[in-house]
Amino acid sequence: MAALAPFALSVVALLAPIGGDPPPLAPADVARLHRELLPTRAEPWETIGWRVDLLAARDEAIRSKRPLFLWAMNGHPLGCV
Repeated sequence: MAALAPFALSVVALLAPIGGDPPPLAPADVARLHRELLPTRAEPWETIGWRVDLLAARDEAIRSKRPLFLWAMNGHPLGCV
């Protein structure tokens, strides 16, 4: 999530008036933005027991009598194709 901080700062820069320098960010503002962008708890997708071996995942699903969710896609994982 720390990778989002430069994104947030670039958004602030884009929203600045055109033709002038953006107002400087005070250290307290940077610290606040940093706190807001970092996750405060585990994201739901982080609690999923991801498996990379399909056959092992299938065997585990059978043993635990749980469904198997298969995520398949074509292209870049972030959709940047």
